[in-house]
Amino acid sequence: MLTIIVGLKCDDGVVLGSDSQQEFGRGVAVKRLNKGKIYKVGERFAIAGAGTLAHIEKAVDSIKVALDDTKRRKGGIDLCEDDCVNAIERAMTVTHKTYNIERASFLEDSSEKDFFRPILICGCLENNNGADSACLFIIHTEGIVEKIDDYATAGSGAAYAELLLKNYYSSAVKVEQGIPMVLHAISEVIEIDPNCGGLIRIAVVKPKEGVRMLEDQEISNIYNRPEPLIDIVEKNLVPKILRGEVDEERVGKIIQEGSS
Repeated sequence: MLTIIVGLKCDDGVVLGSDSQQEFGRGVAVKRLNKGKIYKVGERFAIAGAGTLAHIEKAVDSIKVALDDTKRRKGGIDLCEDDCVNAIERAMTVTHKTYNIERASFLEDSSEKDFFRPILICGCLENNNGADSACLFIIHTEGIVEKIDDYATAGSGAAYAELLLKNYYSSAVKVEQGIPMVLHAISEVIEIDPNCGGLIRIAVVKPKEGVRMLEDQEISNIYNRPEPLIDIVEKNLVPKILRGEVDEERVGKIIQEGSS
């Protein structure tokens, strides 16, 4: 899984980010840059994938079909969290069964079995009594959906991103503040992980706004602004945490003061 994808649960939505380097199997490994790894599924779901591109796209297509079918059976209403999870788990379970169990029985070489292993991170809107809220999930190959209350990472650069995010994440972070955090984490991973590269892609999921893919120029403007929020965070917040001068309850307040 030669990539880095990051999902950040914010107070007012979800931020998804990825690099854009992708490897293809063409008899030999072929690398391409600027390949999208975040998929917009309707107006309420954004899914980022780590793994082989064809496997990610097959999983996303299966999930889209399952979500559309569930919504149709519910009379066209927006889905609640349980409906979303059940549809996604059903889609992934069937896909896992098809490729890793049924198809594997025809493969003589055991090294080729259980080869379908994409890991997905999903940001979505769930409807509860008419009110939308943003959710973040990790979708495992075997059909398990894991709800995430803070942040999620996947791919070869996941450990590096985890190390960065744990230092300055807070549940009080807003989407506007989460975007530069995700940009910073992915850009740092790209610098040290040779399996990650290319332009950074970002999607935002917010109630009343749905899913929005940020344009390249918008991402560049955020990343290259004179004093990125992430610099404020690293210069002011992280040292205070390390010195024991601030606890998690004050993290959000300091971030908000730094961005004002």
